[in-house]
Amino acid sequence: MSRTALIVVDVQRDFCEGGALAAADTMSLLKPLEECIETGRRAGALIVFTQDWHPANHSSFQPNGGPWPVHCVANSAGAELIPPLQALAVDVIIHKGVAADGAGYSGFEQTGLAERLKESEIKRIGVSGIATEYCVRATTLDGLQAGFEITVLSDVIRAVQANEAPRVLSELRKAGAKTATATEWLKSL
Repeated sequence: MSRTALIVVDVQRDFCEGGALAAADTMSLLKPLEECIETGRRAGALIVFTQDWHPANHSSFQPNGGPWPVHCVANSAGAELIPPLQALAVDVIIHKGVAADGAGYSGFEQTGLAERLKESEIKRIGVSGIATEYCVRATTLDGLQAGFEITVLSDVIRAVQANEAPRVLSELRKAGAKTATATEWLKSL
């Protein structure tokens, strides 16, 4: 049986309520996502956390001419995973957007994640996290491009603009991704 991974995209303080660049309704995400992670661990899935990990001079920041407020600066409180989520020693943490001039939306963009997953014989990936129309979307599309079977876990993702989620999920299905609830996906492990 092929190994499975759960990618938890950018569930960081700055992307949750009260953060510098908060998505919609993120606090309701935390308990079901924590349960999904724990169930995945028990089933033997590799848990991968991606984190925006930007330098202070990142090109996407408004003070540097970019479109976004300053967020997820490396080693800042805003870049931390938001509690109760926490990575264990057996989990993989991927820092993305570490170059000053790269967008860093995808967990696969210049991170070595595809190679690492292939070395672990991962074939199937569930994608969860924040934000549906940006980093979840880019991670899913790049994962498909790298040859992985991707399922977007529709109940454990959050968008910046909640009304964008149906359009993005439709786009991802057309690109070859599946969608399922976390419970449905976990039953397939």
